[in-house]
Amino acid sequence: MENYLLLVFVLNILLILGDASLGYHVVPALLGKHAAAVEDEEPDAAAATALAAQRTRPLLAGVVALYMFFTCLGYFRHSAVAMLVVTGVVVLDIAVQLVLRRGLAKQDHPDR
Repeated sequence: MENYLLLVFVLNILLILGDASLGYHVVPALLGKHAAAVEDEEPDAAAATALAAQRTRPLLAGVVALYMFFTCLGYFRHSAVAMLVVTGVVVLDIAVQLVLRRGLAKQDHPDR
């Protein structure tokens, strides 16, 4: 596995960038949908949800920084286990975001 650390390192960086770009669009859209659904019932709750949607993007930057930190830590300590754990977490994160995105698309277009 030591021979593949550089490959896994580069793969992790690409996965993290893909995860960040996906999260940048999916998470605020998901919270915006929730705000629109809640707006009819409680206007204050809808405003709070819309504000939460605006504040998620800086949090996503923090998550990306943590992923990058642990990727670099695993690579420079030559820890294949750490690298594979980070890869698994990022792939799981991407999968959850894709499932949520598919759910949003089905809500917008129920005939799909």
